[in-house]
Amino acid sequence: MVKITNIFGDVYSGQAGKAGVFAKWKGRQYRRKYVIPANPKSIMQQIVRGWFKNAVDTWHLYTSLQRLAYSYLATGLVMSGFNLYVSRRQKAGDVTEKIPITPECGIKQIASEALEKTEDFGDASATEFPLGFPPASIGSLVENQLEASQTQDVVVHDLMGDVMIPWDIVDTQGVTGGGSTIAEGDKLLIDYHSAGRIIEKEVLYTVPVAGVKIPKITAIADALRTARFPIDKGTVKVYIEDAAASPSTVYQLESMDVLNAVTVTEDTTKVTKAFVNVNKTAPAIDALKLKYTNYRHKSKYRGQRGGCLGKGG
Repeated sequence: MVKITNIFGDVYSGQAGKAGVFAKWKGRQYRRKYVIPANPKSIMQQIVRGWFKNAVDTWHLYTSLQRLAYSYLATGLVMSGFNLYVSRRQKAGDVTEKIPITPECGIKQIASEALEKTEDFGDASATEFPLGFPPASIGSLVENQLEASQTQDVVVHDLMGDVMIPWDIVDTQGVTGGGSTIAEGDKLLIDYHSAGRIIEKEVLYTVPVAGVKIPKITAIADALRTARFPIDKGTVKVYIEDAAASPSTVYQLESMDVLNAVTVTEDTTKVTKAFVNVNKTAPAIDALKLKYTNYRHKSKYRGQRGGCLGKGG
């Protein structure tokens, strides 16, 4: 290794052909011989490289909020959130219990007042409707009518990918009817777009042995959850796959997705809006009867906040 003193103040870095490699060490510039690193491709070396690849692949699947959680954990460590995650994954090796957990994400809605609202929508052609009293509490929007009069089989909440089922689904064609009875092996599927990705026929639920329905889910805590979120509004399609048919047949259900709150700029002023998109049949005049909880905020209250929680240590 040769130390370099340059009277002109030039700084060299990197390879200079096959003549050598310039670098710095503790503030001193030096040049060393150019060599090709050894690559024995041992079994352990391949295993370690596999861990590294898995870490990078997993990181690329994380949402921006999940990556931000690791950036917070890396504060003060002189490394990025990515470096921290890869480091932890490498140290975990093949021990499943030590592999870094995926940060859990959620939205906290903070309000000073909550009021129930009812609205009727539909003109036989439109499929997107702005709610008149945004923002809407996540999980609160349902059809304001009896089971026999319902028009939607499934409600999807875009922000967190929560999927709710207002009433038991007992027919493979849902409220439309005319299909066969739900049976073991039938699947509830969903198409949607999220962060530039197009997801098709993701399985939400599979009917168990001796099952004769897809059970209703009315509590947000029990909701099914899509693998990715937030969901782009208006991109949802929900299906049932009839496993008993030969070949298996897929039927699209009546569904709607709800964007509970979004901030937009109108004439330089930021305003909060909320939308409902009906994803199959445009409702007839005032046929879509909805009720939901509107929350308002005052002074220090600021509606809703989203984020992910990583594990420290």
